[in-house]
Amino acid sequence: MTTGLLAATAFTIAGAAVAQDANVTGTVNVIGFSGVFAENYETFIISAFEEQYPGIDVVYQPSRNSAETLALLTLQKGDPTVDVALIDVAVGIRAAQEGLTAALDPNVVTNLAETPDWARIEGDRSIAFSQDNLAILYSTNTVTEPPTSWNDLKDPKYAGRIAARLADTRGVILIPILNKMAGADYKETIDPAIAAMNEFAPNVLTWDPAPDCYAVVQSGEVDLSICWNGRAQYLHDTQDGVIGIAAPVEGSIGQTNTINLIEGSRNAEAAQLFINYALSAEAQATFAEKSFYGPVNSTVELTDEVAQRIYGSKEAQDAQMTLDWPFIATVYSDWIQRINREVIAFN
Repeated sequence: MTTGLLAATAFTIAGAAVAQDANVTGTVNVIGFSGVFAENYETFIISAFEEQYPGIDVVYQPSRNSAETLALLTLQKGDPTVDVALIDVAVGIRAAQEGLTAALDPNVVTNLAETPDWARIEGDRSIAFSQDNLAILYSTNTVTEPPTSWNDLKDPKYAGRIAARLADTRGVILIPILNKMAGADYKETIDPAIAAMNEFAPNVLTWDPAPDCYAVVQSGEVDLSICWNGRAQYLHDTQDGVIGIAAPVEGSIGQTNTINLIEGSRNAEAAQLFINYALSAEAQATFAEKSFYGPVNSTVELTDEVAQRIYGSKEAQDAQMTLDWPFIATVYSDWIQRINREVIAFN
């Protein structure tokens, strides 16, 4: 009888909470990644949220990159027009440390309970919600034998046929991969990785592919491109398979994307409800299946087919690497400077 009363009370409280959430209204301004990511996020996450919360409108503003978003948040500090920001984890750590993001309320963002400890950053001021692996993209029209290794980037047959935008997070993630292949610890030195980049640099046609690293493969301008798996998988399915994706056997590293409540948000209540949905198993499973981004919610289980398209073969999955992102946040800018100075400018 006591158990029944407790259960009934809990059900009543939960029902009241749901009803209270449904009464929340307002507009949530989200800034985040552009291109295919933006299109899919609006289709699969924002639209589903707005169906559940008809009183809340979510407006998505694409940004070219996380550095641009950070600059905007810094400019607006104290009087933000943005409520939620989707940014790379290294930038998310910096934003939290600079007081640009706010701690989430676990009583509102209840899906924090299903978020692993490593993904709850700086006292819940930045939360990981997805991962996208660095991969080698190739043109199925011009490449008959797809690459299988990061070492394939230096093959002379690709002379002048590679696009490699490395002066951003792509380069930062490639450094530990190349370092590991050389048997070096990225916390001690990145000289081996810089040397490896210079080995394949003669094959690079452009360090700044326009309009992006996917289009130049689709058009046949290059054979290979170093870019993100998720968007490439989606484009493979929607553009007649012109883009092929290789997950090298040495493994890759997941670029971790974070969701952040902005300090001083004018719509914090609605914004936290949106963040709660974005962290849910429902949202992350959908985004994994439709957009091929690795989920962070600990209760999501992927089929073998989806897992292979996100992480690669079983061999590549076993070789998947992780990074000490708080450490990366401290060296991120220095590494970009070294890539610019010692690789791009040098070549």
